[in-house]
Amino acid sequence: MSAATVDQLGEFRLVLPTLRPEAMRHVREIVRAQLRMWCKSEFSDMAELGVSELLTNVLLHTGGGGELLLRETADGIRVGVTDFDVRLPLVRESKQDATGGRGLLLLSRLVGNLETELLPHGKEVRFSLHSAAHEGASASEGAPAEAAASG
Repeated sequence: MSAATVDQLGEFRLVLPTLRPEAMRHVREIVRAQLRMWCKSEFSDMAELGVSELLTNVLLHTGGGGELLLRETADGIRVGVTDFDVRLPLVRESKQDATGGRGLLLLSRLVGNLETELLPHGKEVRFSLHSAAHEGASASEGAPAEAAASG
């Protein structure tokens, strides 16, 4: 067990073999319900926003399905979306008149810790949300959000 998962309490997986836009609302409802079951409802709004962004990217850029993984930790949650495309997402500024391309940048600024891990058959994009007490100790150190690729 790695140090990153030592404090993991619960885990929820949702396999999405085919992803369609009309499924997004239902996935957000599932996320909200799971967080209620873990007594972590304070993370619902941000988790739903992040899940929507990550799954929309899977829908738009990979042409396939994926998997949503929610992990309960002692001080918050970890959210990951896995797909089967090895192209890493780009977190970057978009042109002023662009109609898209800002979602990951905005999400990385909101969560402060967007990460990407290359897997043997795809990638996982993930972020963590922590309680306000924990955020004050670690997230306020002024480090910019980044997408880290590891293999």
